[in-house]
Amino acid sequence: GLTNVIGSTLTRVSRVYICQQSGPEIGVAATKTFTSQLSVLAQLALRLAKKRGKVSQDEMDFLAEKLESLPDVVEKIIETQEENVKRIAKKYKDAETFFFLGRGINTATAYEGRLKLMEIAYVPAIAYPAGESKHGPISLVEKGFPVVFICPRDGTHKIMVGNIMEMKARGASIIAVVEEDDDEVKRLADDYIEVPRGIPEVLSPIPFVIPLQLLAYYMAVERGHNPDTPRNLAKSVTVK
Repeated sequence: GLTNVIGSTLTRVSRVYICQQSGPEIGVAATKTFTSQLSVLAQLALRLAKKRGKVSQDEMDFLAEKLESLPDVVEKIIETQEENVKRIAKKYKDAETFFFLGRGINTATAYEGRLKLMEIAYVPAIAYPAGESKHGPISLVEKGFPVVFICPRDGTHKIMVGNIMEMKARGASIIAVVEEDDDEVKRLADDYIEVPRGIPEVLSPIPFVIPLQLLAYYMAVERGHNPDTPRNLAKSVTVK
């Protein structure tokens, strides 16, 4: 089990558990504990990969160093992009729905961005693997429809550019989360949020989810909602 609370039900029923030690999480949407869990799972994956001989010691050291640098990366994203995200939230505050599209390891990042926007800003949203977007969801796209792309410069980048062009051709407003030197995607996007470059693909969900959490937060504020206490939600669920 992976938990933030020693003595929780999960610690009692698990044969083995990891306490992520994130400290108290005040907000119901649990952005801090989500990001912390990604970090803990990344550490677990690295150690398992090393034990199974899937990575060399040099690779292990490199990834561990990059992982340790992520708090500074996250801080930089907030410091440099917060005002930009506020502007984007103000621009799209009246949107009736959003698409979130990602590929590979960042498909789950798209789902998290969608979930946070629905939870705290009360905006209906759809998340899909970008490769599946033409199998139905693209029919909803019309002029001004906001589509958020999670677009790191990894092995999925080239085909993601193609997906962006498809959506743009149908009138979508493109909001791209990109690495800071990705001029190709920046030129295609109506709005973009920058993430520092050089993050290994296996660790990219951690920095790439931060702009989506910020976007949901400021969308909630713009729409007059308290992002810490969304309606109908609770910190723990006791009813099956």
